[in-house]
Amino acid sequence: MFERIRKIKIVRTKKICLLLQKIEAAFNIFRLPGKLYDKVFYNKLIEAELSLTDLEHGSKILHIGTGPRPMTAIFLAERGFYVDGVEIEDQARLKSQELIKDQGLNSRINIFSGNGYKVDYSKYEAIWISLHVEPKRYILNKILNEANIGTKIIYRNPASWLTKFYQPVCPQKLSGGNCKTTGIIKSKKSCLVEV
Repeated sequence: MFERIRKIKIVRTKKICLLLQKIEAAFNIFRLPGKLYDKVFYNKLIEAELSLTDLEHGSKILHIGTGPRPMTAIFLAERGFYVDGVEIEDQARLKSQELIKDQGLNSRINIFSGNGYKVDYSKYEAIWISLHVEPKRYILNKILNEANIGTKIIYRNPASWLTKFYQPVCPQKLSGGNCKTTGIIKSKKSCLVEV
């Protein structure tokens, strides 16, 4: 019974992700609404997440689940970081690469095809994980076991109405209680754990 409910949630979540990717991809074409979307929803969130990390400029960051509009990667690159993004959906990856090229950020951002659990985590000082990435708990545990000591992991948990679509991962259980959180957007809660 529980397995059937879990599978239904996974299918529903994938459909929502595809819809959101289409909306975000449209913002790559219609730039003004895209910039407003970034400003209203993401810039404050990413700034709050970044303030939790104490990362040095020039640090190498991995972003898992960039989507077609890699707002996190762009925000971080514009602030002096180098970002590798991994995206499992080919169309989303291609659209994000186009946007990065258009914004002249090719020297700071590299988006490659793949999933979040087949990556060499040792190359990064920090790893960002988007809300829609699944299986999030598995990926987080893999990173905690394979990344270098001191690597910062920032992941987005659902809050409010998004908990109907995404499974939260308790940061206290994951890290033994050693975590920092921020809740800039009511429907998302960002969590920082350190390896």
